[in-house]
Amino acid sequence: MKKRSYKFTTHNGRIKVYVDGYVMFTFNQLDFKGYYAYKDDENLYGLDIYLMNDKGGATTMEVYFKTKETWLDILKLLDASM
Repeated sequence: MKKRSYKFTTHNGRIKVYVDGYVMFTFNQLDFKGYYAYKDDENLYGLDIYLMNDKGGATTMEVYFKTKETWLDILKLLDASM
């Protein structure tokens, strides 16, 4: 199995997470509430990124991963970068 490459960038207020050179997900840095949570299910690995909504409350962006290895690598990247 090929080892994946991961990259975290911030440009013009946009946070982008890349996997193998492709944008996996992106969000506005100004909308980021400052925290995220992970979901650990037996067959589904997910991530909730908390963002501000129009009324000042919170909404979440949900990202799911097919493999535990990719999920753990993205968590490590976010922990190191945010």
